[in-house]
Amino acid sequence: MANINAPFGLRAVRRGDGAAWTSNHTTRKMQNNAGACNRGDVVKSLADGTVAVSTIAAGDQLINVGVVEGFHYLSSALGYPIWTNYWPGSGALGLVDVFVIDDPFVVFEVMAATGPITLTDVGANAPLVYNASTTGFSKWALGTPAVSTGSDALPLRIVGLGNNGVNVGENGYDAASANNIVEVAWNLHYSKTLLAT
Repeated sequence: MANINAPFGLRAVRRGDGAAWTSNHTTRKMQNNAGACNRGDVVKSLADGTVAVSTIAAGDQLINVGVVEGFHYLSSALGYPIWTNYWPGSGALGLVDVFVIDDPFVVFEVMAATGPITLTDVGANAPLVYNASTTGFSKWALGTPAVSTGSDALPLRIVGLGNNGVNVGENGYDAASANNIVEVAWNLHYSKTLLAT
């Protein structure tokens, strides 16, 4: 069956080094005017120590911290704490807690923006394609794989096909059709990329 074009951002599935992944995350802080963000979006580190949704612009790759799992904040309108998958970009008293999967060795599933991405693309680097969302769930997808000179500056590396390329009749797992699900790992990441000082 052909895959439906239904991007979902990045979804953690395992650790690439074989160690057990326990769904751990780190709580980071976001300014209450830092812009809207969804579960599955990538966040970057800012100079003030907070995070914000990544713009995926050149240079963001080196400061990408991880993938959002959710938010916690004190609602200015309601007067009590909110736990949610979506931060609308305003409406909090004080800083917003952001739960981030920041382990640089976690492998994620992501939908290809085009494709299909095949076994010959494993090992290639790829960008992310930003799609806005207000549903609480990311709509980011994986861009076109590249192995050309300079592609090592792209944030993600393709490490496999979703479900090992086996079509189980679920949307996204037809590896012969566009918009298939693939597995990716960080190529460049805030905590494992050395920056010049």
